[in-house]
Amino acid sequence: MRIAVDAMGGDHAPHLIVEGAIQASREYTDLEIILVGNESEIRLYFHRI
Repeated sequence: MRIAVDAMGGDHAPHLIVEGAIQASREYTDLEIILVGNESEIRLYFHRI
C-alpha cells in the first residue's frame, strides 16, 4: 500500500513525522510511505534516527 504523509504539518514537524514513518515502514513491510514537504528539512532527520 502506498500512502503520502504531510511531513511539515503538526507539532514538532518534521522530526516526529519522519520518525513515525520510519517506524511504520519497519513494522509494515508492504507499506510505501511518501513524505511530502521541504525535502532538505526532511532529510536532516533521516540521519538523526
